[in-house]
Amino acid sequence: MRAITTLLAQASSSPPSSGGAMPLNDTGRNAVAVLNESLSQRMDVLNHPDSLAQMITQINLVWAAIFIILGGICVLNGYRWHKTVVVILAGLSGIWAGMTLGRTIGDEVIVATCMAVLFAVVAWPFLRYAAAIFGGLAGAFAGANVWTALGYDATNHHLGALIGLIIVGMLAFMTYRAVVIVMTTVGGASLLIIGILTVLLHVETFNSALVGRMNDKPLMVPLIVGVAVIVGAVFQGSGGLKGLKELSDRAEKKTPKVKQAA
Repeated sequence: MRAITTLLAQASSSPPSSGGAMPLNDTGRNAVAVLNESLSQRMDVLNHPDSLAQMITQINLVWAAIFIILGGICVLNGYRWHKTVVVILAGLSGIWAGMTLGRTIGDEVIVATCMAVLFAVVAWPFLRYAAAIFGGLAGAFAGANVWTALGYDATNHHLGALIGLIIVGMLAFMTYRAVVIVMTTVGGASLLIIGILTVLLHVETFNSALVGRMNDKPLMVPLIVGVAVIVGAVFQGSGGLKGLKELSDRAEKKTPKVKQAA
């Protein structure tokens, strides 16, 4: 509990004053607060290298490692662990709500901790509804970034977010599995790539080259995230490695020949 309280307390700390990646001995701001602040300004952040670089430079290497682990698990094994993922997301939502409410009450740490526990406990018995909500948010995030990546006016990216929200919201009433796969692949792929980019920014050899590449090719990050989403969807939809192998073996089987009558 002490470790959780320490992490929550980071949300109120100030961002690093100097440019570049954050020092390893500085835990910096709470990554939940950083992501919330960036996404509240623009949901299509993956298409804007300047905003994306500003966001990931505020994330410490420890948080990057957490993002990589959680993102990899969600992309490759999200459906199997989706109950745990939904409860964790509910807890993180409680942290965000607690920090927002705590600024009014005056004690962000205690309020955020209480709200995180409350949201996680409530989400457990209403798992299907919670998954539908988080799936809709993942669809909105994907829709906003796809909208901008396709060349539409970035100032109207909220229209793409609305389209994504509606599509995934409709799926929630038809197929629960599809909504879970959308939620885990989109969220997991985004966390995975953000974590990897944060790690690379801590390496001076890649720092300037990576930022320059992102500015020259603004579609690079959305493309990589999109590929990770597709790979995760195929992997989860087929049932993992075992399912992929079964599908491959089934495709190799030859159709038995019908014996001709004499």
